[in-house]
Amino acid sequence: MTTPDKPAPKRAAGRKALAPWRAIRADILSRIQSGDWGPGSHLPKEVDLAASYGCTRSTVSRALRDLAEAGFLERRRKGGTRIAENPVRKARLDVPLLAEAILRAGHTATCRTLRAGMRPLPAAVARRLGRPAGLPVFEVLTLHLADDRPHFLEHRYIDPRLAPGVEGADLTASGIDVWLLHNAPFSRLEIALSAVPARGEVAEALNLPPQSPCLLMERASWRREQPLGLLLLYHAAGVPVLAHL
Repeated sequence: MTTPDKPAPKRAAGRKALAPWRAIRADILSRIQSGDWGPGSHLPKEVDLAASYGCTRSTVSRALRDLAEAGFLERRRKGGTRIAENPVRKARLDVPLLAEAILRAGHTATCRTLRAGMRPLPAAVARRLGRPAGLPVFEVLTLHLADDRPHFLEHRYIDPRLAPGVEGADLTASGIDVWLLHNAPFSRLEIALSAVPARGEVAEALNLPPQSPCLLMERASWRREQPLGLLLLYHAAGVPVLAHL
């Protein structure tokens, strides 16, 4: 294991004294990718990096934390920070509002609420959320269209105890995802992607041949460490899921 001989050099004259954390992140990442700081190497102490960059220690800490979350660094309490021996890249999956995703793709966005109301929690969804089957939940089935063509079929189960007022949500102007964002935002997500056969109302809503492959994003959400609900998001043919490395 090697240790860098010296901290990163100070910025050239004319640069701002307080370097933004993103600039520091980019500089450290370039040193890792160029091999200047190899796998297993310990980085200089945060206080030394801060002095070198002419910024506060908290700015450096923010940059290092982001690199650690991306899998490039390993940070240990009282053990310092070192370059990961085998960096595991983490993909950032886009989770935009559904209408926003359609607009970003250059289409006009509209939606139709196909079903909305209280119902007992189905056993399969209950197992996924760790909740008892039969628990009263609010179910919403919404078809999202791009240029008047089916794009997403959004099927949600929401615990009204964690989303007070959801039963009376006005879904005529915008989708349930917009209402949740403003009234019951999630604190944690778990996402699973799978290919499933399009059956019944899914095939009918998305204009897919019965039993044809359909991309399903299953998204469980939590609020205040309690299961808020489950989203089953079915994609029409050719609709991508975006992730960034």
